[in-house]
Amino acid sequence: MRLRAGFSRSKTLLGPSLLGLILNLPAPPSVARQADPNKSELGKIRSKAATQHEIAVILLDKKEFEKAASEAGKIFEMKWPTDQEEVLLKELKFFADQFLHRQQASLGLQLIEKSSKWFKLNSSHVEIWKEKGFFYKQMNQIDKALDCFREAQRLEKNN
Repeated sequence: MRLRAGFSRSKTLLGPSLLGLILNLPAPPSVARQADPNKSELGKIRSKAATQHEIAVILLDKKEFEKAASEAGKIFEMKWPTDQEEVLLKELKFFADQFLHRQQASLGLQLIEKSSKWFKLNSSHVEIWKEKGFFYKQMNQIDKALDCFREAQRLEKNN
């Protein structure tokens, strides 16, 4: 079983809220210049996303996995600026791992696939293809896993 750095091996396997960490990141220069960063568009998105994250985590704990996947997916539908993709990618991997550790790999994979359309950067797509490959490998769908890793490799070469 794979665990990402920073996550415990406790029964719930919940680590620190990544979106909580987003809220504490320094604001981009354009936001920092505004009089009240909490009222900025990015601040509003961050606040909504943090709440959405907590809803999804609670649903995971309640073992309402399909609802949790749906609620987690809403985080990625928000109009995030491209400079937030690295953090969003960590959030996607966080939720994917949560589904994997709860023997819900297919829902984790669905979340990855549905959310991937919201990512714009090539580097994000490389990581998403690798993550999909890992999930297929865990699900013992080796040919699909191989295809995913090859697509990640192709994207890396084209970058």
